[in-house]
Amino acid sequence: MYLMIRGVCVIALLFSFGQALAAQIKISGSDTMESLAQNALSQYARGPGKGVAVTTDFRGTSQGFKDLCEGRVAMALASTIMDSETVARCQKAGVAYVELPIAFDAIAVIAHPSRVLISELSLAELRLIFSPESVGKVTRWSQVRATLPDAPLTVISLDPKSGTNAFFGNVVHGMRGFVRPDAKTDKDHLEVAKMVANDPSAIGFVSLGALSDSRIAVWKVPVNFGRGAISPTREAVLNESYSKLARVLYIYVSKSAIKEKNGHVLDLAMWIMERAGKLAAYEGFIPLIDINYSDGMRALREAAPR
Repeated sequence: MYLMIRGVCVIALLFSFGQALAAQIKISGSDTMESLAQNALSQYARGPGKGVAVTTDFRGTSQGFKDLCEGRVAMALASTIMDSETVARCQKAGVAYVELPIAFDAIAVIAHPSRVLISELSLAELRLIFSPESVGKVTRWSQVRATLPDAPLTVISLDPKSGTNAFFGNVVHGMRGFVRPDAKTDKDHLEVAKMVANDPSAIGFVSLGALSDSRIAVWKVPVNFGRGAISPTREAVLNESYSKLARVLYIYVSKSAIKEKNGHVLDLAMWIMERAGKLAAYEGFIPLIDINYSDGMRALREAAPR
C-alpha cells in the first residue's frame, strides 16, 4: 500500500510497527527517476519486499547526494554522475558507496506543438534562450533568430536543485544549476511538459522519459550541435549523435547500508539491477547493455558482508 506523509511516500505491506522500524530503507534523489523508482518499489513490495518499508523523497539529485554523504539514506538516485566535489564530501564523511548505472536518458528541448515549424535550434540559440544573462534581453522568439516569429517567448525550466537542470545548464550556457530569473519553474518534469503544452509562447526542457506519457503533446525541437539537426531519439542517443544532451542515470548505494538492515538493502538493490533494463524501457528510458547490469550486481556482492 502507499502512504503519503508530507510529500514523502512510504511503500509497505501491513505489518507490525516494530518490524517496520527494523526494516526501513530510505531513498532520496532524482525527480527524473521518480516514476521508475515508484514502479520498481511497488513491484518489490508485492513480491520479495513484503514486510519492508521504503521511504522515498524525490527532491533532486543534489539533495540525494547530500543525504547520502550525510548518512541519512541507503540509496541516492541521480540523473548525473557524482561530481568531484561530492565525491570528496562523501570521502571526508567516511561514506563509501556502490555506483550503479541504470539507463541512458536524453534531455529534450520542447516547445508548444504550434512551433513545429522550428526545424532546429543551435546550441548558441539555446544559450540565448536559457542563459540567466538573457533576462530582459531575449524575450521574443525573433530575438533568438530573425526568421522566427515576432512573438513572446516564455522560458520554462526545472528547479535549480534538479540534476537535469544542472546538466542542461552546464552544456548550454556553462552556469550549472542556474536558471533565468524570469523563467517559470517546477521540480516535476511532467508539470514542465504540461506548462509548455499549454502555452504557445513556451519553450522548456525535460527528461526524454517524461515524454513517454503520450497524453502530453509537445514539439521535441531538434538540436543542431554543429553537424545538422538531431532529434532526441533512442537511435540518436545510442549512436552518440545526441551525446551532448544525453546522460546516464545512476543509483548510489551506501556500503554501510548494504552491510546492515538485515540484508534488505542488498536484496532490493540486486532485485532492481536484475530488472533494470525492463524498468528503464517501460519508463521511456534507454536500457544499457546486459554487462553493465551484471557488473553492477557483482559490485554489490563484493560490498556485502562475507
